[in-house]
Amino acid sequence: MTALNLHWGLPILQGMALGVGAMVLHEAAHVFVALALGIDVKRVGLGWKGIYTVRDPGPPGKNLLVSLAGPLTNLVLILSWHWWPTFGLANMCVGVVNLLPIEGSDGMRMLRCWHQMHEKKLPVL
Repeated sequence: MTALNLHWGLPILQGMALGVGAMVLHEAAHVFVALALGIDVKRVGLGWKGIYTVRDPGPPGKNLLVSLAGPLTNLVLILSWHWWPTFGLANMCVGVVNLLPIEGSDGMRMLRCWHQMHEKKLPVL
């Protein structure tokens, strides 16, 4: 009788763990910038789409900066690619997907904030 060989599963588990790590850093950046700008963070949770933050939106300029903080963190962490390719790839995926203007994404939120600021001729801060 031979043992079940599951060596192929380790890279999958590693990738999933690093993806969750990239999402945690992404949301931590949102929380940090929101608190730094005086925006109330109500909770951080885990749902079927991943980790999320519930916060007051604040004025459009501040909302734009808070929305940009998560993807920008992931895009900066892509630089880890040289030392840790899987972590760099996880951050690239999380950062790029969140920049897309899809309903509920940071990209859509940034686009709406930019539109509001442009319509009302508001400054960023």
